[in-house]
Amino acid sequence: MIKLVGVSPIEAYWIIEYMDNAKKEIGVHDFDLVVVRGEENLKRVLGRFWTPESSQFYALHIAMDKPTVIVRLDVPNRDLLESSIYHELAHAKLHGHRRFYEIGVPREVLSLGDIAPRVLYLVSIAVKDYEVSSFLSSVGLAKTQDPLLKIMLEPDNIPWSSLSPSALILALASKLKPIMFSLPLIGPKTVLDRMKDVPRRFLEWAIDKSSQLRGDTVSNIRYMAKEFANFLSSPL
Repeated sequence: MIKLVGVSPIEAYWIIEYMDNAKKEIGVHDFDLVVVRGEENLKRVLGRFWTPESSQFYALHIAMDKPTVIVRLDVPNRDLLESSIYHELAHAKLHGHRRFYEIGVPREVLSLGDIAPRVLYLVSIAVKDYEVSSFLSSVGLAKTQDPLLKIMLEPDNIPWSSLSPSALILALASKLKPIMFSLPLIGPKTVLDRMKDVPRRFLEWAIDKSSQLRGDTVSNIRYMAKEFANFLSSPL
């Protein structure tokens, strides 16, 4: 099914044509496509799946009744949009079931209090991005991620030493996404060299734990979330 929201068929034509080729390369066929323009329309499409990060993404994948890829036509950079299409189609192939999005908060993470669900969410999107980048690399499509990789490697200039305890935890959890997205594409040495804005001990920890992911997606998320909570027990 293809749904257009705030977009004319003529405007959406190139996206539909581009996705037709990308889905063949990735090997995913059973999914819905939504092409949308405008943040309010995006919120309506996502409904209960909307998060504060949603408006930052160029395209998104969610597991509704079936895998659903949402492409934002209001993204001005076509290279980033095309890169995101490959990324989200890989999510549709690997993470198209609701069980990958309905994961209970591990006991260790619950100890973080009110921010525990948020931490689990940030860890989960990082783990799934790691799996997507690993998959795209394994099928010879790593270069499709170059525009997104460039964005992921840009420093955030986070004032680590002045953050409150809760803000520090959330900032670290949010950095897992660019770290884990990048690792399968450029390797740990380059990640260490390029991500100098991230506390070194945390970066080394993330690289080590990512290398140990072996199970299914849900197990990987729960493992990474527990290890993240354990990491927080010692100072940066």
